[in-house]
Amino acid sequence: MPKAPAFTPKPALEKLGLAVRKDIRDKYESEKEDLEATIGQLLGVTFNVAIDANQVLAYLSPDNRSSIGSMFKGYVEGFVSALKSYLEKFGDEGKTYFNEAVTKSTLTLNGDTISADIKDGVFRILFNHERLGYNVNYLNDFFLKAIESVPRAGFSILAKTSIEEHFNSEIEELTAEIGELLAMPDVVLDPNFEENYATLSGKSDQNWHKNFGVVTLAYFKNGLKNQLESQGFKGDSMLQEGLAELLPSKTFKVRVVAKTKSTIETVLVDGVVYFQMTPDNWWYNAGDAGKGLVALL
Repeated sequence: MPKAPAFTPKPALEKLGLAVRKDIRDKYESEKEDLEATIGQLLGVTFNVAIDANQVLAYLSPDNRSSIGSMFKGYVEGFVSALKSYLEKFGDEGKTYFNEAVTKSTLTLNGDTISADIKDGVFRILFNHERLGYNVNYLNDFFLKAIESVPRAGFSILAKTSIEEHFNSEIEELTAEIGELLAMPDVVLDPNFEENYATLSGKSDQNWHKNFGVVTLAYFKNGLKNQLESQGFKGDSMLQEGLAELLPSKTFKVRVVAKTKSTIETVLVDGVVYFQMTPDNWWYNAGDAGKGLVALL
């Protein structure tokens, strides 16, 4: 199958006809300030919508340059809808991530393909250069991806949300339950988030972000806790004391490493029990975390 030719942007039109300019004025520019105010209110910043009509309309033949104002308005309304959905899910944290990515607080419309990106601090709606005006509201699928594509320090918004909603909400209770099983009330369940995040970021498949907290919790909840119960630690002082002797740090830690001998390993190193797996085996057999712990004693 022949490869599609590379997209080459068209030069901007030198001048727009009077009818087109009037339509843009009456149906888009008359409402542009209100649209900007709505976006600004959602984001807590002064926001600018900067659609270059001469550039965009180069992709339409003169016979098709009708209702342009409504089309421009539709693209912006599609952005507003996607922004609201994004903020409903991620709240103030999402607002911060957006503003730190879209540093120029500006929205534009550019020819390429139906999607979105952020370039030089500007959020760009990208339309199919052969189908300008189609699917003007179809932006939700590309909104988050555009924001996450901008490099930043720390966790992605997906990973951070997963940690807060699925790990932080349960870890205190789970720690107490495991502490009771081991007669070790000050046991430490170390998620090792920063190190594991950095290692997993090298994966080609980045879908792990949205379940980062869920999976980390699973190694402790579905793995360690269940394994301690099945191996008979509850109420067995011999096992409890044997583990305490070998675990002076009282710490269980999740660690993503370059190489393992099995899908998931439970190893004791310098007084710490590690549940370790390679990036490719992240989330596989999480229930085996802690398997064979008795054999380490």
